[in-house]
Amino acid sequence: MAELFKRIEQRKALLIEELLANGVYKTSDERHLYDVPLKVLEDEYKIVINRPNIESPSQWMT
Repeated sequence: MAELFKRIEQRKALLIEELLANGVYKTSDERHLYDVPLKVLEDEYKIVINRPNIESPSQWMT
């Protein structure tokens, strides 16, 4: 059981790191990333990776 808990916490930490790197600091419903269960973090991550890439303004000029 301890191993399962450890793996869940590792997965949560990885997802939080990825979300923060993508500028996401809270969930869609305004909860802190550190306060939500793994499933919510996975759902938020799916939203981030599926959103269309926005080009930077410097790329508009070319």
